[in-house]
Amino acid sequence: MVYLEHNSNRMAQSHQDLINFLQQNGFKANCTTCGDSFMLKDAKLFSVDNFNTEAKKLLNEKKEELKERKEIISKKKSSTQKRVETTTGSVNMGFILERLAPVLAQFPFDKNDCRSLFDPIDYVIFEGLQKTGKVQKIFFVDIKSGKAKLKANQKAIKQIIEQKKVEFKNY
Repeated sequence: MVYLEHNSNRMAQSHQDLINFLQQNGFKANCTTCGDSFMLKDAKLFSVDNFNTEAKKLLNEKKEELKERKEIISKKKSSTQKRVETTTGSVNMGFILERLAPVLAQFPFDKNDCRSLFDPIDYVIFEGLQKTGKVQKIFFVDIKSGKAKLKANQKAIKQIIEQKKVEFKNY
């Protein structure tokens, strides 16, 4: 579809004259989408104030498509915003819980045996240090909440510990 725009009623007739001239005198045009050439006599040309039935139908379809797309985008935007807010809230809550964990009743270690690192892991626990003055076992602890998972560097630390590639050095 091709349309011509004008600013006065007087030009309406000249637009229609131009359309007739283009269609009746063997003019060709190239499609901006595919680049194919076509005869203007085969095109459904119209001016902006004189839509033919097909042009009106196409315009209404495009308006409806736009309306639907706007609704979809609006819903996606709203959904994304809610997801971001939820994720941010969860991350912030997890961050707070990591710091509070040793004082919670469910925490399985003596809070006085904990030494905080927070990055790349949350705590090193020297089990028995507070009560007996002797470390019976050392734990590397990272606290996660919800569906949080270990980061790549935390997984690497876990693997090193599991492979017993841990040493004590005195400098």
